[in-house]
Amino acid sequence: MFEGFYRITFTGHFGSGFGVLVFQAGVIAGADVAGAVFDGTYTEKLATYVVDFQVTMNAPAGITPVQTGVPIAVPISLPINGSLLKNEIDSDVPTLLETPLGPVNVLFKKIRDLP
Repeated sequence: MFEGFYRITFTGHFGSGFGVLVFQAGVIAGADVAGAVFDGTYTEKLATYVVDFQVTMNAPAGITPVQTGVPIAVPISLPINGSLLKNEIDSDVPTLLETPLGPVNVLFKKIRDLP
């Protein structure tokens, strides 16, 4: 099962960062070190070992997105959608996500299962 706590590390054209996500019962919640908060949903396709997700990143004014390197003047909400192959978890191969601000490579590492 995909549920659990995950560490994410991500890199864009102008920087990198890290955060934590929780996947539980189809819901995603998390935050990153810059202060962005992630809320969304996911669906597991058991037959193909694919997890599809839809997340909204809510970022406060003043953070510098890794995609642009330019601090944002006002809070923003960005949709981020993607698919993750289960064999990409805990691998050293990043998942490329296209965001409204530009591409980001993300590594997903499972920290632990849910209690």
